[in-house]
Amino acid sequence: MNQYKGVNRLLIVVLSLWCVSTKANSTGGPTVGDSPPLLQLTSLQGTKVDAESLRGKVVILEFWATWCGPCVAAIPHLNELAEQFKDQSVQFIAITSEAEATIKPFIKKRPIKALVALDTDQAMNKAYHVVGIPHTIVLDKNGRIAAITYPTALTAQHIQDLLAGKHISLPEQRANERPATGQGADEEKQALPLFEAMVRPSLSTNRSGVGGGGRFTARGYTVWDLLPRAFDQPFQSPVRLLINAPLPEGRFDFSVIQTPTPGQDQNAQEKNVAVLLQQILRSAFGLTGRKETREVEVLILKVKNSQAPGLVVSPTPGGASTSGLGSVEGTEMSISTVAAAVERSLNRPVFDETGLTNRYDISLKWDQETWDKPNPEGLRKALEDRLGLALVPDKRPVEMMVIEGAQKLSAEAGK
Repeated sequence: MNQYKGVNRLLIVVLSLWCVSTKANSTGGPTVGDSPPLLQLTSLQGTKVDAESLRGKVVILEFWATWCGPCVAAIPHLNELAEQFKDQSVQFIAITSEAEATIKPFIKKRPIKALVALDTDQAMNKAYHVVGIPHTIVLDKNGRIAAITYPTALTAQHIQDLLAGKHISLPEQRANERPATGQGADEEKQALPLFEAMVRPSLSTNRSGVGGGGRFTARGYTVWDLLPRAFDQPFQSPVRLLINAPLPEGRFDFSVIQTPTPGQDQNAQEKNVAVLLQQILRSAFGLTGRKETREVEVLILKVKNSQAPGLVVSPTPGGASTSGLGSVEGTEMSISTVAAAVERSLNRPVFDETGLTNRYDISLKWDQETWDKPNPEGLRKALEDRLGLALVPDKRPVEMMVIEGAQKLSAEAGK
């Protein structure tokens, strides 16, 4: 039995966590506690934005683009916050370097409940040293930078604390920690190694990871956290892991880079990353994996109501998704991605047999206090009410990944 299922975790499934938006210098830049280097914009709505007009307000500057999947995926979350605080001293500003001709048709299909400002000369992007997007700058009521973070990390409680004059703490996003995986990345790519594989004890107590484009970097990961990412199994699911070896204690930083060859697709790049991570686990910790099919209890995802209110076909390209404690949210999501998130929440393999092939904007929420205590009924009800999907119990053969120590594997090979 897997003794690690109760480990607290935030699981993230994305096409790419960051997109590169500018060739600005990836070092330096403003930090938390600084005054903003520049606040001067005009929104598409015609509103003039400057330090004087924002005085006394909590301000959220969101750097984004229509071509950036994670940016698009963060729009519903930011819209929800903007709606919640629309009558308070809070201002959301969505800043993009794209042309008006690109932005206007996009926001007609996918409305943004913030001031949308064009930064076509990239003055704001350069002033804030924005290399990767989405990139969120939060200013407190005194006009100081309170956080440099990810849009989905910002919560209503953070904003309420700032309105009350309190300090907040959010995961910090720094430009020089991001991989160059998107448009305009030539300068950043030149600064990265062609190949790298690294593991070291971590000083971080929080878990964070980013991947894409043949790279993966993690901070504060336990070995258990890394196993689903390292081994090539469906959905990178911890539910399909069987641990037959002691795992090392503590947290570690991991980094692998394998520069893609010309014409290599995303699946091949991800496979390269998985192989490098497996090599690290074997060399540093003596851990290996092998596949084994076992008959286990599973859940089958089926359609119960094809007209459910939460099953919204994505109006524009660009998608990413997150699944956390009691939530699955994202844009341009496949139902198989939903199935993977349900699998992790309920600690049981889930198979998608809905036959639904569209991509959807999804916001699914249910009550759940801890990862150790799933709420199957709450999740089932949310799936049925919002997405019109049912979970049907079954028993099937499932391909599992068995994790063993290298010494055991060598001993068995010698028999």
